[in-house]
Amino acid sequence: MYTIIGGDWVRSSRIMLIVISLSIIFLCSGLVSALNSSEASVSLLWSSQTFYVGDTVNVLITFTSNYAEQLEIYYVGIHFDWMSSDGFYGCDLSSSPVTISSYGSQLFSTFSIEIPSNVTTGAHTYYVGVDGTDESSYTSFSWDSPTTTIQVNPISEKFYNELKSQVETELNAAISANYQNAQAKSLLQQAQTEYNSASSLASDGQWTEASTSLENASTYLEQASTAEQQGGGGQSQGSLLFYLVIIAIVVIITVSIIVVVKRKKRKQTNPVADQPLKTIEEQS
Repeated sequence: MYTIIGGDWVRSSRIMLIVISLSIIFLCSGLVSALNSSEASVSLLWSSQTFYVGDTVNVLITFTSNYAEQLEIYYVGIHFDWMSSDGFYGCDLSSSPVTISSYGSQLFSTFSIEIPSNVTTGAHTYYVGVDGTDESSYTSFSWDSPTTTIQVNPISEKFYNELKSQVETELNAAISANYQNAQAKSLLQQAQTEYNSASSLASDGQWTEASTSLENASTYLEQASTAEQQGGGGQSQGSLLFYLVIIAIVVIITVSIIVVVKRKKRKQTNPVADQPLKTIEEQS
């Protein structure tokens, strides 16, 4: 049975006294019964299959009875090895117990598991505890599932995985943009180098260093985008300059031709103006 203490659940001494009292009564009457390990089972559905230090995950527990009699459930909880021996996360059903028919199943409401920030990374064990009574004999029981292991990962790994997804999206967008500006291309190359470095560091478990490389990659990608927008494409600028030079040459040649043609026309329409003037003696 459980009561809440500091966010966890502990098996209540008050309830245990009731259990002891009931046990003594039914021992005297010869009607004692208990739920053994093979007479029930549980299955768990986690909101995430990856666990991180300081994280919060939700879980659904399904309890299946292999018992021939009806059961009444008062408490369901999970005990992890980082908790005190009587600590549980779970559901307090004492105010409204759940009845499970013989060989029946029950899905309990979702509850949250908080993984403390001071938990060591690596493998940790847990088991499910269920408290209730056998309705046929009113005998209380405390049933524990077999122990299972989970892997708790460092929070820095979670941060890396989230950042990696973001940078991958940014990098693919930059590659698809097909930058033309020389500086933008150089910055994109540096971003790819930092991304590859991050992947290498992550494979060695150096999550903090890997995240730093991803942040550098993101910075380079931002700078590359800015350079492309402000500077335009290097090849486009060169092509534009080439065409401007060609146009200038064509204009100069055209103007020169027009000037020459106009001069010729003027000579043809006013030939006297082009003859030399005679002296007075030559006229006499």
